[in-house]
Amino acid sequence: MLPGKAAVVLRRVEVDGEAGPAQDANRQLACLRRRDDSLISDIIDKVDFEQGDVLDMPRILQAIKKHQVTHVVHAAAFVGAVSAANPALSIQVNVMGLVNVLEAARALSVQRVVFTSAKGVYGPVTGEYGSPTWKPISEDLPAKPKRIYDSAKFMGENVCTYYHDNMGIETVSLRFASTYGPGKTARHGPMAVMSRIVENPAHGLPFKLEQGGDDKDDFIYNKDSALGIFLATVAGKVKSRVYNIGTGVGVTLRDFERVIKKHIPNAQMEIGGGLNFYGFAYPATGVYDISRAREELGYKPQFDLERGIADYLAALKQMKAAA
Repeated sequence: MLPGKAAVVLRRVEVDGEAGPAQDANRQLACLRRRDDSLISDIIDKVDFEQGDVLDMPRILQAIKKHQVTHVVHAAAFVGAVSAANPALSIQVNVMGLVNVLEAARALSVQRVVFTSAKGVYGPVTGEYGSPTWKPISEDLPAKPKRIYDSAKFMGENVCTYYHDNMGIETVSLRFASTYGPGKTARHGPMAVMSRIVENPAHGLPFKLEQGGDDKDDFIYNKDSALGIFLATVAGKVKSRVYNIGTGVGVTLRDFERVIKKHIPNAQMEIGGGLNFYGFAYPATGVYDISRAREELGYKPQFDLERGIADYLAALKQMKAAA
């Protein structure tokens, strides 16, 4: 078994008012290497599951064919420090796994593949795009990824564009802003700063960060990430190959603290000043220009920081009660 996350989510989309034979229109299929129902308990009866891995081409083909899949959301990735320590495996999973999905999609006439990329493809955020001006980053800013994970994501975007232009498969790549929401801490460990800052106080634990309280970033709540994926999946003919999915608003971790303390007044939180709360060797925060997604996909984020944190805390309570 490979380390890291391996998940491909596939979707049957109703076409001309008809679903496939003996199939429910718009029913979801999750093709997972490891199944975790904790975040989808309220919709689990609407989702089919298949065990698989992006490096297992026969299983991908079998799942797509069995469930008559028309659209694929490729969310598989080998992430974090283990990805940086294993560059060959990172490329194998993050690039060749995508190629396997695209080849399976081509063989079985899938209509569209949506690829989940990352903000890290932009690399160091400097000049007018960084502190203190924070000019919004558009998709036209040249990509200069530094980490192996981000480099693989950028290559994945280019592979998708090649398949779109030459292989007859419609592809869309989504570059997500910094995400937060239930489940992220478990997967990303110490790197999930924007999740620990919510979950620690929610669980009665202190949150302390030495630096970065003045750093601005574009934080997107998971439900808005899902909205962007949904719209990219079901939209009509899309004009562009790459879209920024974020909020278009820069906030700080001290903004997180302010909102959290409205809900948990006795929260023990200590955040140092300055920039670079990620602790990277280069500046990695910035604010997105989301006008392309807004105009071409109809994307409009539904969760500002206030609403996102409120929903996050409510979800944690619900998960605790169900445990």
